[in-house]
Order: sequence, then structure tokens, then C-alpha cells
Amino acid sequence: MRRCLKGASANDAILRENEFGVPGAPLSYMRGIIYIRVSSGEQVKGTSLENQEELCRAYCKQKGIEVVAVFREEGESAKDLSLNNRKEFLRALEFCRKNKIEAFVVLRVNRFARNTEDHFAVRKILLGYGTSLHSVTEPIGNKPSEKFMETMLAAASDYENGIRRQQCTDGMSQKINQGIYPWKPPVGYVCLNFKKKGEKKTLPDPADEKVFPIIQRGLKEYAQGLYGSQAQLAAALDKWGLAKVRGKPTNKSLVDRILGKYLKFYVGIIDNPWTKKEVKGLHTAMITTEELFNIQLVRSGKSKLAKRDRFNPMFPLRRFVLCDYCKESLTGSTSRGNGGLFNYYHCKNKHCTMFGKTIKKDVLEKAFIEYLEKITPKNKFLEIFKATVLDLWKEKGQLYDLEAEKYEKELVSLQQKRKNVFEMREDGTYTPEEFKERKEEVEAQVAAVKISMSECRIDQLDAEGVLTYANNFISNLGRQWFDLSPTLRQRFQKLVLPEGIPYKKEKGFGTAKLGYIYEQNQLSAGNSSRLVDPPGIEPGPPPCHGGVIPIYYGP
Repeated sequence: MRRCLKGASANDAILRENEFGVPGAPLSYMRGIIYIRVSSGEQVKGTSLENQEELCRAYCKQKGIEVVAVFREEGESAKDLSLNNRKEFLRALEFCRKNKIEAFVVLRVNRFARNTEDHFAVRKILLGYGTSLHSVTEPIGNKPSEKFMETMLAAASDYENGIRRQQCTDGMSQKINQGIYPWKPPVGYVCLNFKKKGEKKTLPDPADEKVFPIIQRGLKEYAQGLYGSQAQLAAALDKWGLAKVRGKPTNKSLVDRILGKYLKFYVGIIDNPWTKKEVKGLHTAMITTEELFNIQLVRSGKSKLAKRDRFNPMFPLRRFVLCDYCKESLTGSTSRGNGGLFNYYHCKNKHCTMFGKTIKKDVLEKAFIEYLEKITPKNKFLEIFKATVLDLWKEKGQLYDLEAEKYEKELVSLQQKRKNVFEMREDGTYTPEEFKERKEEVEAQVAAVKISMSECRIDQLDAEGVLTYANNFISNLGRQWFDLSPTLRQRFQKLVLPEGIPYKKEKGFGTAKLGYIYEQNQLSAGNSSRLVDPPGIEPGPPPCHGGVIPIYYGP
């Protein structure tokens, strides 16, 4: 005859009586598994796992739970339930699914999961398998007080994990700001294994005497454009001994990381992912910033030589000013004489009559600044331009507001329709299938309207302030060009003169197509009607003149 002790919960063991009516040993009536875990490799070497298993087995014996299997998670984290981090845990879940397991036993809740969402998500999965969660050291169960306690324990574990994670990230961020890379260093540097020694990383990663020079040579030669593909660079690295040192051939994946993910580190820069800032590292750099730039250029399909040709700081008008005879772009060169170095612009077309005839660098650039000053819009034009754009901005903004109001009304209507769908499901008008179909249809419409409404809500910016800044820039073209960096001068020149400008020696600059604003300035002569663009703020097509002003400005 079987009976339960008075006040025993559903998880308590059933006791059996002997022929004299005296309670005897527990009768196993529940199949269970034990899950034990430690969060670091160091704990595996100690007694933590053994202690956990011993306590869990004692609990199972007391509760009459037959231990079917034990799952040991050695040195894995409980931060999340990803496949890579919790292999044994996922094996335990799968075991519960395939076998009739009624108890999932852990030492305490934080051995199970340190994330509240993960905890209850997996607990729900276990209940679906007919498996209940047991904690050896904590009062959890299905009673209201036990559920409350379980929720508090899971939340406390989540909070503790969050605090530890924040402390960890703060520590790593501080290390980066000190110039120390807190993670395992890229190939080419030696990992000092501070973590395995139980120490904090306090020194920068030293260069690997064998690997560092091989990677460095490969990067420097790649920056010179000596390799057409990553496979060629991998073959060169192995030829120099990288495969022998590492014990395996270099694959494209490693080369891709060397030329991409690790590249800033090789320059001596550490990215701080929390502050989004770059910090100068204390480790030995392999390459220079210029070489990094060239590597990125080669990877993008452009050669180092092409980059120098485009952004040569010595000759900012090179490839922009055209020879007035052959319409080919001028190039630049430096010659050495008795007085030192002399810089010139000249036509590069060997068939042109101007080939070999030089223009002094300072003469051409001074003439270009004077040209810019002559096409600079006057104050009257800039005032009209500012007033016109402000009017159009206000008009366009009102249209957006009206459109947004229309979508807001439509959204209210759809939300009411969604509410009606739920009410019709409750009163039985819709079957479950009809309800699901109608709900998904209405929710899709709501999402579409919200997107449209967001697009109508254009950002409110200080248009007048922006225009004031733009006018200040436009009204001083010569000075702006002179102050800009060489790389930005190219963009500036294309903005003002999108097709370049011809130059005739001894005569000066000729006919050129102007940028839209400067073209309007030439055509309007202060007439505000020419600035009005009915479609909106964005510029319309230029007038039939094509922006060609037949004038010459001498040097």
C-alpha cells in the first residue's frame, strides 16, 4: 500500500510501508537527469563539478528521482544558450525530448541560465516535454510562492551577469584607452596568455620573431600592388615560411583577415567598440598609415599609382584644367635646375602643338583663384537665393505635414479594424484560421502605413542657418579653394566647374560649363524669377544656354 507524507508536494517521493506499517526507503517513481556546469576552465580542474554532482545525486535520492543521465558542461558560460557555448545543455534538452524524463535537476538556478528570458524560455520547453525543473538549493516549483521565488532568482542571476559583463567591458575599454589590446592578438604577435595564468593583461602583445617579419613583408609588398589576388599573397607568405611556422598552409580566409579585420592593428591602431574611437596602441606597428591606405586602394581595385595620380597635392589642377588646343587635361611635373626644383603644368598630348610648353605652377593657380573670384555670386544674388529656398522649404514642409496627417488618420482606422478582428474572434464570428488570416492582413497594412508616415516626417532643421553657412562659402570661392586640403580641392573644382575648364597660355581661361548655382548667378543678373523652381527645392534642368559663358579671364 502506498501513501504520501502529509503536506508533501507533488515532487516529494512516495514512501512505501513494510508489513508493520513503518515507512521504509523511498520508492523511485520519477526519471530525471542531472545538469552540472562550471564557467571557466580553471574550475574544471578543481572539485566544483564533483561537488555539484554529489549534491544533485543526494537530492535525487531524497526525492525518489532515478538518475538516468548526467550532463557535464566543462568550462562553458551561462550567459546565453548559443550552440557553441552550451553544447551539453542542448544535448540534455534533446535527451528530455526523446526520452520520458520528468525531472531536470540543477544545483541552483544560475547553473541553468543567467538570462531571465533564456531561463523561462527553456523552462517552457521542458514543460512541453513533461519535464519539471528542480533546484537542489532553492525552493522553486509550481506553487505561487515557488514561482515567485524562481522569478526572483532568475532575475538576480540575470542582474549579476549584467553587472559582471559591464565590469568586464569597462575593464577592456580602459585597457584599450591605455593602448593595450584586451583580446587575443592577430597573427604576427605573441599571446602571453594572461587569462590562463589567472592574471590581468598589463602589457602590449610583443611581435612574434618568426611570423612578424613574414606578415610585414607581405603587407608592404601588397601595398605596392605586387599581388593581383589574395591567393597569390597566401602563396608568397607560405613560400617565405609562414606555413612551416604555423604547421598548416595559409588559406584565403586568413589573408582576408590580415588585409581587412587586422589591418588597423598592424598600423598600431586599436578600435574601441564601446566609445567608437581609435586609440594608438603600445604594440609594435608593422606598416605605416600610408601603406594601410594603399592596401585599401589595391583591394578596391585601384592601383597605388592611380591614387597618387588623382590626388597629387603638388598639382591640384592636374587632370582638371584642359589644354585649350587639344582639350586634353594638363599634367604636372617637377624639374631640377641651378636654383633648385621648379614645378610646371603642361599638356601631355604628344600630338598637340602645346606639348612640351610649360606653364608655371604659381601662374596657373593664381589665375584660377582670380577666375573663381570673378564668377563668385554677388550679395544681391545670394540674398535672393536664400529667400527663395526658404520659401520653397516652408512650402514643401507643409505638404509633408498634410501627407503625414492623412496617414495618421488611416492608422487610427486600421487600429480600430484590428481591434474589431479580435472582438470577432472572441464572439466566435471568425474561426481560428480566419482570425489568423485577417489579423496578419491588417497588421501588414498597419506596418505599411507607419513606414509611409515616417517617410513624410522629414527632419526639422535650421534651414536659415544652413543657408547662411552656404552663402558664406559660395561668396568666397577663391579663399575656400586655397584653404582646402588637396583631396577636397578636386571635389570643389568639380562642383564649380563640373566638366573642367580650358586654359590657353598667355591668354588665360576660356569657356566653361558652370555649376548650377554659378550658372544661375550669371543668367539671373539679380532677377529672382530665374531662381524659382516649381517642382521643389531640388534643382531643375538648366536653361537652354547650357551654362556656357563665352568670356576670358587672364592670368
